[in-house]
Amino acid sequence: MVHPKSKLGEVCKFEERQSNSVGARDVYERAVEFFGEENADEKLFLAFGKFEENCKEELYKAYTQHEKKYGDKGGIEDVIVSKRKFQYEEEVKTNPNNYDAWFDYLRLMESEADSDSVREVYERAIANVPPAEEKRLWRRYIYLWINYGLYEELIAKDMERTRQVYRACLDLVPHKKFTFGKGMAVVRSV
Repeated sequence: MVHPKSKLGEVCKFEERQSNSVGARDVYERAVEFFGEENADEKLFLAFGKFEENCKEELYKAYTQHEKKYGDKGGIEDVIVSKRKFQYEEEVKTNPNNYDAWFDYLRLMESEADSDSVREVYERAIANVPPAEEKRLWRRYIYLWINYGLYEELIAKDMERTRQVYRACLDLVPHKKFTFGKGMAVVRSV
């Protein structure tokens, strides 16, 4: 309340440097409440968002350390998997067309054997269509579809859904611009 709007960032950073995340959060929340959503500066909201992301990362670190020290093997594995999921989420959020990150994320999800979650991540991955109709951009993207179809066929054993995945893939590919030859011949035969 004492410091003008321009000093808010400095006060929050001071609190963070003192490892007082509760105090920093309190300053951010009071600033948003005081200025209101209409009068608050965009920088305030961005800084508050970054602060919350950092806090979440710190919580993961603290939780991981605690589990390593006091937890059982299953608990430690769960923490590590959760941390990796968080990292993959951040990667694909930063660059949705990073198909290699999607592949890694999907491999992790498939290892947990929760079909609904795996499907949800596959759907999010394939929603990121390459920005241009160039074969080199589409090559990795098409493998997402093929892996999705293979997952449905071999793991989920849902043949109808497998057909739907491959049909949707065929409908999406710009066949007049380029072709994939052998890989798409497999998809067409389904």
